[in-house]
Amino acid sequence: MGRNPIAFLQELRGHGDVVAFYVGPRRIHVVNSPELIRRVLVTDAHHFQRGEVFAKARMLLGDGLATADEPVHMRQRRVMQPAFHHDRIASYRDVMRAEVEKFVSTLEHGRQVEFDQALQQLTFTVTAKALFSTAPDAVDEVRRSLGPVLNGITVRAVLPFYEHIPTQANRRFEDSLRRITAAVDGVIAAYRKTGTDHGDLLSMLVVAMDDDDVRTQVMNILMAGTETTATTLSWAFYELARNPDVPMEPDRVLNETLRLHTPIWLLTRRVAEPIRLGDTELDAGAEVLVSLPTLHRDPELFPDPMRFDPSRSFDQAFLPFGAGRHKCIGDRFAWAEMTEVLTSVTARWRMEIAPGREIREVARAFLRPNALPMIPRSV
Repeated sequence: MGRNPIAFLQELRGHGDVVAFYVGPRRIHVVNSPELIRRVLVTDAHHFQRGEVFAKARMLLGDGLATADEPVHMRQRRVMQPAFHHDRIASYRDVMRAEVEKFVSTLEHGRQVEFDQALQQLTFTVTAKALFSTAPDAVDEVRRSLGPVLNGITVRAVLPFYEHIPTQANRRFEDSLRRITAAVDGVIAAYRKTGTDHGDLLSMLVVAMDDDDVRTQVMNILMAGTETTATTLSWAFYELARNPDVPMEPDRVLNETLRLHTPIWLLTRRVAEPIRLGDTELDAGAEVLVSLPTLHRDPELFPDPMRFDPSRSFDQAFLPFGAGRHKCIGDRFAWAEMTEVLTSVTARWRMEIAPGREIREVARAFLRPNALPMIPRSV
């Protein structure tokens, strides 16, 4: 699980619909069957609370939309839903287009670029400007600090004893969390003081919530909405470079990218009320794990699963944004942004993978490439 979690979880699919393993004294049940996964996430979701990953995130980032359990989550979702209505998404498109155009114009024919890092900066800037449009210093600080915080939360969930070890990574995590919190608090205070409606998400939040709740929601949105988009786009350009004859149909390309390279590799739940899943009885408190990438790579569900094939059809086993009441609230925002980036870049550039570098997936906070050095070529 520590060395190669995806390979380990993929192997477990051959052992049954529900398979248990141990991390130290903790017994974890991996749910493999698509029907049982849908029960966990949708039809029987009231039997479950969010699990260890979300509990750790909640301790550090607050009880926000991406981390909260019921009934808090549903109350917050109702408050936040208007911000992600299709009319609001349309209003964010101006920000998206402007930032993507800047990004495309920085690319140079033949000049190598670390494309995954560039996409991270782009998607973060788009999210941050839609969130708080008038605080460039805070945007820069949060951009620097977000990665160590996200990775630290995931490590703490999988290895609960790790947070007590005085490692350099732990010190960097604590420092980054302090910095990101201070930056967000400063922006909230400035918005609260002026009372000006900047037409962004933060302006709406400060009217509806107190400062602690606003900070929590901002942290949750930044955590959930930045690297997932950048990671998906990184894999999309990687696959397009490896498969140059694939037609550039954005929806199909993005769907197949999300299937083959689902960025959210770990969903955890904790049983709230005893429930039977298949042949397994789960008591209250039992820990459950769902791995969407291994579901999407099951050859019985998706033939030749490691082949990038945008022409393939998708069914109910395809859950790129999760499902049920905890499905990603920002899926429309993410889709609009990814479509904008994909179409704008490919209209002017053909991206090639730089020679001599091995590209492999790593499971950190998200299932992302270890690197993505690419060379733009003019179309």
